[in-house]
Amino acid sequence: MLIAPKVTIGMPVYNGEHTIRKSLDSILAQSYGDFELIVSDNASTDATETICREYCGKDARVIYVRQARNIGACKNFKFVLDNAKGSLFMWWAADDTRSGDFVECNVQFLEANPEYVASTSPNCMDGQNAVGDSLVTFSMDGDVEKRFKSFFDNCWNSHGIFYSLIRTEPLRACTEVGVNYFGVDWSMNLFLAARGKVGRVDKGLAVFGKKGISSRPNVWADYRCRLIHWIMPFYEFSLYSYRLASNFTFFAKMRLVSRLFILNFVSAVFQVRAEARDFFASVKDRLSSIVSSRACCRWTK
Repeated sequence: MLIAPKVTIGMPVYNGEHTIRKSLDSILAQSYGDFELIVSDNASTDATETICREYCGKDARVIYVRQARNIGACKNFKFVLDNAKGSLFMWWAADDTRSGDFVECNVQFLEANPEYVASTSPNCMDGQNAVGDSLVTFSMDGDVEKRFKSFFDNCWNSHGIFYSLIRTEPLRACTEVGVNYFGVDWSMNLFLAARGKVGRVDKGLAVFGKKGISSRPNVWADYRCRLIHWIMPFYEFSLYSYRLASNFTFFAKMRLVSRLFILNFVSAVFQVRAEARDFFASVKDRLSSIVSSRACCRWTK
């Protein structure tokens, strides 16, 4: 009878040949060894498959699955969770690395603190100093209303919560896993906060890559599919957040509505600026092309 590993690490990847070796090495160097690694290749067109099969041959804990077609990023994230055997689960992006003690110290914390649904370590972005203001250390402790407040105080730096070590069964109950809208990762963070405390240990370090969707210059356009998204870019996230807060006190609900209004207003302004920047850049390129073509015509007459 096969014994299930304690931890499942899920790595959804698409065309990750330039970063995935470093990321896989970081996983296999973990001091805590009772894990399985599920790599779901979303029909990559580069050398990702070759690299992953190489690592499968090195370590039996590496499970490589190649999707027959690209199923989209969100469904690929859901795929690795659906196939997890461990009682603890974490997503690990193909351009992320972590200190060798990351998994071990967070497993120990969750084993010692059953009231916590997830745990993570301090984190920073690739290229940042892992000290000072660059280091993200906030957690979501206290009662559920305080946990929500902590999230909204730090939402733009909440990567570490989404990529924390999470109890698998509560996470599987989240209906937003696999759904695609702007801020869906934040919805999952708040779902965790609604289910229990999210801790941050002092040990370990997570370093996140800068090639995610949120790094695109006009990420708003990628998700804008309804008219409401022009004035409420976080429309679906806002509705889900409010539903999660159904048992909050009246004043706590009003604080949440206020935070959501500010978040959407500021994001809408950024969205308009991004669109204006893209528009004027395209006009400039078009004018340059016309001027160049006319100059060329004069020289060829």
